[in-house]
Amino acid sequence: MTVQEVKREVIRVIKDSTETELEISESTQLFDEMGMSSMEAFVMLSDLEEEFNINIPAVSLRKVKTVGEICELIISILSK
Repeated sequence: MTVQEVKREVIRVIKDSTETELEISESTQLFDEMGMSSMEAFVMLSDLEEEFNINIPAVSLRKVKTVGEICELIISILSK
């Protein structure tokens, strides 16, 4: 899977997981712009783990503020 494919898939999963109507890009802020709650973040995290068959440490999510940062985190995990 290429970096661009990962990014597209992350955005798709986030849209599906949060059921948002917002236009999501890498610069979209999860909590400020999308108003994501901690429960929604947990569901999104679970959906991303399932989609990519990876384990994302919950502690890592605390550092993430944008969709692009989630993409970078997942790409980093996948490249290990």
